Amino acid sequence: MSEPTAPVRVEVIPGQLAVEVYLHEIASQHGAIACWTYVTDGLAVHGQTEIAFTLRHDPDEVSQRFPDDPLRLFATIHGLAATGQRVGAGGVTEFGEAMFLGHHLLYAAAQGMAGVALPAPCLAALLITADELRAVRAFGAARVLARLGQAAAFYPFPPWADRRRRGLALERTFESSLLSKIARAAAPNLHLMLHDGQITLRALRAEQPLWRDRLAQLPADAAVALLTSIDPTANGCLTWVPGQKAPEAIVPPGSDGSRMSGCFVVFVTGQPVNRGMILEDGFAIELTAEGWQAIRRALGEGDDLTLPAAAGGMAFALAWRDEIDLTPPDGERGTGAAAARAVRRVALGPVRLLISEAELVTRASADDVGRFCHEIQRCADRVLAGHDGQLELRLQVVCRPRSHRVGVSHRGELAEGQLDALIDALEQLATPPVRGEISFELELTLPAAGPGAGFSA
Repeated sequence: MSEPTAPVRVEVIPGQLAVEVYLHEIASQHGAIACWTYVTDGLAVHGQTEIAFTLRHDPDEVSQRFPDDPLRLFATIHGLAATGQRVGAGGVTEFGEAMFLGHHLLYAAAQGMAGVALPAPCLAALLITADELRAVRAFGAARVLARLGQAAAFYPFPPWADRRRRGLALERTFESSLLSKIARAAAPNLHLMLHDGQITLRALRAEQPLWRDRLAQLPADAAVALLTSIDPTANGCLTWVPGQKAPEAIVPPGSDGSRMSGCFVVFVTGQPVNRGMILEDGFAIELTAEGWQAIRRALGEGDDLTLPAAAGGMAFALAWRDEIDLTPPDGERGTGAAAARAVRRVALGPVRLLISEAELVTRASADDVGRFCHEIQRCADRVLAGHDGQLELRLQVVCRPRSHRVGVSHRGELAEGQLDALIDALEQLATPPVRGEISFELELTLPAAGPGAGFSA
């Protein structure tokens, strides 16, 4: 198998949950790895991020006979999501005696794979052993992911599940890690990176209101560790095993390791100066009482902060980041009859980035891209206002600093000239502010007109 094949679409729960199964290869330092990747379509309607599960294809298995265990798993996840039980990056699913392929599951932000179309956002479901599950709970997901990446020589972690993989040897890690002796709190939406001598902690703007309650639970005058995620804008990640004499890291091919992610940050209060340093596979920030209060205040109030370093240490900065949010702006929400009249017929579906998240961060604001997607939705509403039939549109959008272009494919009938009119109208929209080329796909769906009409895929 040298070329990816078209996916097989399986209706797991007709009209509610489908799974696309891809047969493809992943290039690695150990050669091409044949895989099946299962991608869900239907979890997002219940507030659950769509999930991809990549399973290594063993040589004795028939390529076209992919296992159906993941299909049953996704049906279960769909049912749980419908009741409000959801999972995010850094989360786990622990199984009883009836294990899933002999393992538990760890979820992480999915990586792009050649030949596989992933929704954005998307989670990767990874097989982990009982000891690895214990390590995730004790030290956070990033440490385990980085160790998996180190073992497989694949940055930042191997996306494929190998049912025959031997688990990581972690007993000495539990015994020797300084994290075992420090109060810890999971913070999977925090990213942490060392660049140009400065350790930067990036917090999610949408979570800022939650930090006042979180800070009340953190020790005021004792060391505390926040267990962060691998920063997607980094080009390397620290790794650690007991007995290691100097810092080590995994990096992607060709990387200079200039933007190094960490797996945790420890704040050590009551120190004479403010300075940061590498500690195991994370960072320790020594802080004066005033420095610790400044960090707590910045987290609680949503402010950026920089603490210059004392001699021999690293500076520390707190910054806030945005993500693409396709929730309608507050002014477009409502209740009752007025809200019912305001509901658009054109529904905005998932956005799939055609560039990496790291490239998006350097080229555009996620808020600006999200607003542009809503402008596209509004424009389609206007152009298709008189359309009566069911319609599904897939848009390929490329934005440059001075212009943008839109390609449209569709399923369902359009009147003569209507497609050209839609493209013209979309390309007349104001281009969002970008600092380089960005590209993405998004889906729009239009149900049939009339009482009780609905869209069926």
